[in-house]
Amino acid sequence: MDPKLSEQVAAFRYSLIAPIVSRQTPMAPGETKACLEEAAGKVYDIPGSSRTGVSVRTLERYLHLYRKYGWDGLKPNPRKRKTNFSIPAALLQRAIQLRRERPERSVEQLIFILEKSGEAPPGSIAPSTLARHLRKAGVCRRELLKEAGRDKGYRRFEAEDAHLLWQSDFQHSLYLPDPRNPKKRKKAILCAILDDFSRYLVHAQFYWDEKMPRLEDSLKKAILKHGIPEQFYCDYVPRHIIAVMCPS
Repeated sequence: MDPKLSEQVAAFRYSLIAPIVSRQTPMAPGETKACLEEAAGKVYDIPGSSRTGVSVRTLERYLHLYRKYGWDGLKPNPRKRKTNFSIPAALLQRAIQLRRERPERSVEQLIFILEKSGEAPPGSIAPSTLARHLRKAGVCRRELLKEAGRDKGYRRFEAEDAHLLWQSDFQHSLYLPDPRNPKKRKKAILCAILDDFSRYLVHAQFYWDEKMPRLEDSLKKAILKHGIPEQFYCDYVPRHIIAVMCPS
């Protein structure tokens, strides 16, 4: 395959799994599945293909390949990669134990725990493979939660009116040519500020990093366009912004 097209395919595949692989902490129960299902429900213009969609199973494969091989794992490769579809018995028993201790743990969380504890090498366990083994072992999360009477789920929170609460986060996106060195590629990062009630983007902008000045810049532009909200939620807020948002 042409190297340029190969890079485009890898960039497209990365954009599908970026909300998951760019997270620094494990996702909440069911969050990974929801992200995959949302991505699988959309229509795409896929580089080098006439297809317009991807399945959840395919997205799980992209996740596994990226975690095991990195960026190169997302490139089309005519050679068959050896994928381990078996899990050592001791490791599987440990996963079953972790699931029984807390049935709400997702497959992604189980893998995260096993990898961080050093019990499993990073990228050595495919989520789909572990999920299949857990189902065969009778430790399906839904059934365990049902047995424990904890399958009612959680009530979603939503602000009562527009501009009562804004939420912000950074999203890693595609690799683009570096303006300072066009021969190299650099990751573009989106900063988006969302009104919780209306789900309206009061401001969104791409940057080359996710440092605090970028958040300040986006928040300032959102306030100039829409005014000051009553609350602003994000991972971190500079002290002088807190003073503006919450005057004493």
